[in-house]
Amino acid sequence: MKKTQTPPLCETFADVPGAQAAWRLFEACRHQGGSTRPIAAFLVSLHNAEFACPDAYLLCRRIDDAHFDDVIAVMRWFRQGQPRGFDLYYIFGSAGPAPVLDLMERFGMLPRRRSKKA
Repeated sequence: MKKTQTPPLCETFADVPGAQAAWRLFEACRHQGGSTRPIAAFLVSLHNAEFACPDAYLLCRRIDDAHFDDVIAVMRWFRQGQPRGFDLYYIFGSAGPAPVLDLMERFGMLPRRRSKKA
């Protein structure tokens, strides 16, 4: 399974605490383990809730305090209201949605293609 490097934050979001917390969470997901799946589901759900639904129990019980604080920071940032049409991957600038798609692929969250009926 290919693990791409987490791109740096684009200049617009470099000093935004919520974006910095999201970056740390993306970086944490580069290492698969018991705590990374709930973090990946959380991040993917912010991109598109149809592909992942975070499990609050696992977020509360399986991640360490630093990652939990980052989840809360990202949630607080999203609650503050981003501009209409904002997507999480904007924090990576020119990398586009690649970091989110990488997470979806590595954690098996890509949508399944529907087969065409004859």
